[in-house]
Amino acid sequence: MIFRNASAYAALIVLVSCAPKGVQSPVEKALPVEIEHARTLVSNGDVAGGRNAYESFIISHPGTVEADLARLELGILEAASSGCARATLHFQQAQDSPDRAIALRASLRYAACQLDSKQPDEALETLDPLAGERFADAEQELLWKTAVGASEQTLNAPLALHVMDALLEKGGTPPDPERASAAIDVLVMKLAIEQAAVLFDELRLGAAPQLAVARRMLEHGLETQDADLVAMSTDALRQSTAVEDPEVRMLVARGDEFLHGNPYLLGALLPLSGRGREVGRQLLQGMQLAALHEGGPELIVEDTAGDPSNTTAAVESLIGDQRVVAVLGPVGTRTIAAAAESTRRAGVPLLTFSAAEGATGEGDQVFRFLYSPRDEVRALVRKARARGASRYVILHPDHGYGRMLRRTFDEEVAAAGGSTCEGVAYPPGTRSFVDYVKALLEEECNVVLLADVAEQVASIAPTFAAEDAWSARAGRLPGHAEREVHFLLPSPSWSSKLLARASRYLQGALVVVPFYGESEAPTNVDFRKAYEERYGRPPETFAAYGYDAYRMISATLRQGYQTREALAEALRAGTGVTAVTSMDRFSPERTPAHAPRVYEVRGTVLELQE
Repeated sequence: MIFRNASAYAALIVLVSCAPKGVQSPVEKALPVEIEHARTLVSNGDVAGGRNAYESFIISHPGTVEADLARLELGILEAASSGCARATLHFQQAQDSPDRAIALRASLRYAACQLDSKQPDEALETLDPLAGERFADAEQELLWKTAVGASEQTLNAPLALHVMDALLEKGGTPPDPERASAAIDVLVMKLAIEQAAVLFDELRLGAAPQLAVARRMLEHGLETQDADLVAMSTDALRQSTAVEDPEVRMLVARGDEFLHGNPYLLGALLPLSGRGREVGRQLLQGMQLAALHEGGPELIVEDTAGDPSNTTAAVESLIGDQRVVAVLGPVGTRTIAAAAESTRRAGVPLLTFSAAEGATGEGDQVFRFLYSPRDEVRALVRKARARGASRYVILHPDHGYGRMLRRTFDEEVAAAGGSTCEGVAYPPGTRSFVDYVKALLEEECNVVLLADVAEQVASIAPTFAAEDAWSARAGRLPGHAEREVHFLLPSPSWSSKLLARASRYLQGALVVVPFYGESEAPTNVDFRKAYEERYGRPPETFAAYGYDAYRMISATLRQGYQTREALAEALRAGTGVTAVTSMDRFSPERTPAHAPRVYEVRGTVLELQE
């Protein structure tokens, strides 16, 4: 700040002599005669005389607080008459005064000179420890003007916001409130969102700087679909007077809508083209039938094409544009990871159709609707153990799935208190299983897990019979049989066609069937009839899964859990339906709450094992 006329000098001296409120030096209560004389000279327009008087006093009183006061006043005089170049040294020296009031006032003047010298960042660093102080009115106004001016020019937005926050708390009313408010808005726009998140916790709750940061976070959170940011900032704005502003009120309403989702819209991410499209088609048909029966919510479907990049764009459209309350799908591991990233930020429940154990590890909003291989193997082994079986062996193709199932099988048998023989592996695509069955029968284990697809099982089971090892119910072996075996079949090893082709060789086999199309349970009968009437063929497993998943969401919404958060909590707590599959509700771990259904082959039908 530069003063260049006589009237300004007079005003300057009034400012210097005004007793500060809270920042006051004891020296000023009993001024040395020499300083009084210097002030008089200046007030009478004799700037040079005043300068000489101050300089003489400083030289003759080295190391005293009185000399520090003289330096402060000389610096103010130099700044007013000649500019900050000559004043700065005096302010810097006075800053070191043991008299706190003199040091603080010198720092304030030094900060004003730093701003005048186009050093806004340095000015703010100087002002930072001063912002919570209370000066005399004129100097308080200088503090405000310097802080606002530096804030308008600085690149250090976090520091400037801290200074403005402290000033608003203890600095009184800004001399130009509109300019101060505009400066805060400019500072907030300079922040990186990571800086904003840190400052939100550091600034005073409900104060203008924090609310401006909250607004910035809310806008960014809505743009990036980040539920944590939206929730934090929406709450802060809602609880403040800022919400009286129509623009802020509308922004908060957008935040609420984003967080809660639209309970009348349900998203689906399905592979309707490319690899996996048949699974996608079945899931979709099951969901559409359920939507017809339930009467809502409306199903909004996006095609992932089995591609992660397509999935990301699709899920962001469902969440950001459609505001769906939850998402059903996707299917593949890579697409689940892509979808989970977006649904995690937005806090949207994601009910995946994946059998991978690690699916729920993608986020605490991810629910696994399908049974994992371990779930199925555990159910089979426990049923067999309950019947007294103790020695187990696996026959499997030598590929990734087969080897994974072998490890899982060994672990689950050990956990159930059984023992295993050395498993037998064969090359994928094998057509003749004689040698492998013979090798297996050399072992002492008679409970055999068949770990291949149903088409291969149709060839494997008769091979055991050809070697006089038969699977039979309750020991009812053919007269020519030499050995009894008991087959265990996880769901990939089963199909409805398998009974027609090989039921004779599978009697007594235990089979995991999450959905049994011939079930006479009333819900299943109604589903089967409706599906056949609508699509002209019997439903398969994935159609049943789609049907149950949609119905579970619909039923939970009808019970009043109509926000994304409430819906997710209700699902974790076990809200469910009378399902056509084994999957009727979730556990707190967001996996199927109950073991998959296990059936026994009896003649040409399956009998549920309770």
